[in-house]
Amino acid sequence: MNNIKYKFYNKWRKYLIKTWLYLWPVLIFLLVYPVSNSLLRISTIIVLFSLWSIGLLVFWSKKALRYMCIILAIIVIFYLIFPGRNYDTEKLRKAYVDTLMNYEGTRYVWGGENKLGIDCSGLVRQGLIYANIKIGILEINPDLIREGILLWWYDCSAKALLDGYRQKTRLLASAQSINELDHSILLLGDIAVTSDGIHVLAFVGDSTWIEADPYEKKTIKVRVPVKNNFWFKVPIHILRWCQLINN
Repeated sequence: MNNIKYKFYNKWRKYLIKTWLYLWPVLIFLLVYPVSNSLLRISTIIVLFSLWSIGLLVFWSKKALRYMCIILAIIVIFYLIFPGRNYDTEKLRKAYVDTLMNYEGTRYVWGGENKLGIDCSGLVRQGLIYANIKIGILEINPDLIREGILLWWYDCSAKALLDGYRQKTRLLASAQSINELDHSILLLGDIAVTSDGIHVLAFVGDSTWIEADPYEKKTIKVRVPVKNNFWFKVPIHILRWCQLINN
C-alpha cells in the first residue's frame, strides 16, 4: 500500500514539476508581449499564482525554497494590505519623466505597453506605473506599489485620460495648439491630450514633449515650436496626474 502511495505521489510530483516548468515561458510571453488587455492581465495573475502555489507544493521538502515561497507571499501581502505613507511628489515626478525618456526610439504598436512596442496612452501610463513601483520598492511604501498595480490593471485611452481616468488626472488648461501654449504653466510630467481624445503627449521640460507617434512609428521627443508635426498644431487640453500635484 505504501509503495502504491509513493508511486502515485511521485507521478503527480513529476506532473507538477513539468507544469511548473511549462508555466515559466508562458509568464515570459505575457510579460514581454507588447499589447495588453484584460484577458492577458488576468492570465498574468493566474500564472503568477500558479507558479507560486505549485512551487510551494513541489519544493515543500526543500526548507530553503519553502521558506522563500512563504516569505515572498508575506511580502506581497504586506504591499497589498498595509497602509503606506506620504511620498515626495518631486521624486516621483522625476522618476516618471526619467522613465518616459527611456522609451525614446521604442517602436509604435497600437495597444502596446512596453519596450517592444508602445502607443501614446501606454507611454504616459507605463511611465507612471514604473515610477510608482520603483519608488514604492525603494522606500518600502505600499501605497505607491498599489497605485502602480491599479494603473497597470485599468487600461486607458487618450480619451479616458481627458475624461479624468478614474479621477487620476485633472484638467489644467486648454490651448489652440501646443505650439501656442504658454509653457510657463507646465510642470514636468504634465500631459497634453488632443481635443478629439485621439492622441496624448507628455511634457519633459525645456519646451520638449515626448510621444509615441503613430505617424513616425516610434516614440520621439519634439521641441516646440515645430511646423512638421500634426499633433503640435491641433487644439489640446493640458492635464496633470493627480499623484503629481504638489500638496
